[in-house]
Amino acid sequence: MFVQAACKNLYVTKQQLATDKAARPVRWIDPPLENNDHVLRGNIGFLKLQEGLSVHYSNAEDLHDLKIETECGPRLNVAVFLEGAVEAWIGPFRIPMPTLNAAEQRWDPIATIYAQTQSEKFIRYARRGVCLKKVTISITHAWLNKFAGIGGAEFSNVLSFTKAHLANRTWRPSAHAVGLAEQIVNTRMESDLLSSLYIESRVIGLVEEGFRQLCQPELSQYPGHLRPQDRQRMQSVEEYLNAHSGRLVTGDELAVGVGLSPNTLHRLLTNAVGLSTSRYIRWYMLEKARTALERDKVTIAEAAYIAGYSSQANFTTAFKRCFGMTPSALQER
Repeated sequence: MFVQAACKNLYVTKQQLATDKAARPVRWIDPPLENNDHVLRGNIGFLKLQEGLSVHYSNAEDLHDLKIETECGPRLNVAVFLEGAVEAWIGPFRIPMPTLNAAEQRWDPIATIYAQTQSEKFIRYARRGVCLKKVTISITHAWLNKFAGIGGAEFSNVLSFTKAHLANRTWRPSAHAVGLAEQIVNTRMESDLLSSLYIESRVIGLVEEGFRQLCQPELSQYPGHLRPQDRQRMQSVEEYLNAHSGRLVTGDELAVGVGLSPNTLHRLLTNAVGLSTSRYIRWYMLEKARTALERDKVTIAEAAYIAGYSSQANFTTAFKRCFGMTPSALQER
């Protein structure tokens, strides 16, 4: 268990989790527990750092199989998951989770930045005995607009991202970001002032890395610690998909095309970008279509062909599910 010894005897009840004034009200779905029943063991915190900037962190074990939901208004989120995995959704978007490297007995952290332009339900399915270590930072548009006068092109990139509902980008966090998140989740609120300053300084560091993914998207293509062999494999995957515009190849075809077994390919993509083989193929081809729409000004029909869709309607549905906007909305923007 990753929960530190000093935190193992800290318990959170159903009532505390559902009514914390610093967090959003939680609607309890399942199971039917009493208000004083313990639901978490470990260290959790909700902290409003500035007007429009808040953080929720957790280093805790779920004590029950749980289903809870809450309403989340328009915002920008930066989430860093270090260990453990639950099923969590923002509307139709499933939040990526860390993967367990069984061979090395360690978790591979994952980070995601995603935007909301409208309210969505957050639903979390927890499993008893699962230990979750994570940091989630919420940013309002008002907080972001403080940088309008100094951000230049970088601010424009971030602002453009926030205007696409459920736009998202996932990457493997840097060692520095992992260290910042570790420091946050292991903080005990001994002094409100000093702890708040300590956490805020680290939260800003994580926000900076998240924004860097939007300003310098090439950084998120591959995690920095991938082995050279895996980088070459990822390049082969891209080359194969680039050579097969006009249809969606299957996972087995892709595996044969790059000389890997389906299981090896699945592990490679999960470790590199946090996606299964089939989801990666769909995402990559849709990303190609999006680039063609933005850069090359192709028609929607041509973009659908690039992504491997014979039906323009199906392409539009998949595109909106992936990027939070329709191809026509992207063209207008």
